[in-house]
Amino acid sequence: MADEQTDEYWVERYLAGEASAFDQLVRRTQGRLYSSIVRIVGSRDEALDVLQETYIKIFRNIHRFERGAAFRTWAYRIAMNQSISYRRKRRPVQFALNQNNEESAQFDHDPEDPHSHESNLDRLARSERNQLVQKALNSLPTAQRVVLVMCDYDELRYDEIAAILNVPIGTIRSRIHRAREELRKRLLPLLSDTEPPAGQPHGDTEVSNPAGFPVRSS
Repeated sequence: MADEQTDEYWVERYLAGEASAFDQLVRRTQGRLYSSIVRIVGSRDEALDVLQETYIKIFRNIHRFERGAAFRTWAYRIAMNQSISYRRKRRPVQFALNQNNEESAQFDHDPEDPHSHESNLDRLARSERNQLVQKALNSLPTAQRVVLVMCDYDELRYDEIAAILNVPIGTIRSRIHRAREELRKRLLPLLSDTEPPAGQPHGDTEVSNPAGFPVRSS
């Protein structure tokens, strides 16, 4: 029954005095928020801390939530701001893209699909490629990293990103373009050393979108 209700329904229940309704909001939104936060802060443990701070801020400000707005968008904006603040306060970390990084290796291990025809070698190659992408993403400046996560992982439109970050849409377009170019430059030396797909000659590696993101143009 709980899953049939909207997030906004549980906001109203909480504001009406039902304390347990906030637990429902956390349960319904924490998966997506955590996934986005961990991409930005680069560590699962640190992402849990940021997620906790996000819900503390939501709890303290939920009375300011505007009726008619989407709670998930509001919560996502808070999560992104908390992630950005965390990254700016934390000492910058330099990542060696060719070193074995156990933290980065934890990203993008998809559960196996028993009905999939993908071989173990294919899954291993995809996992290794995802690790390289995450390491390169970790090394980007915060501003570039955030817009890439929002656009190419969370698939938000440019106008949505601009509204969340309170930045002109032209700035968002430029920032995403620069971020993709920088990510491409950092990945090229690594991806060029990998075995190309069957039917693709060596030395002709696709570079227009090396991370394999679902590129959005608007």
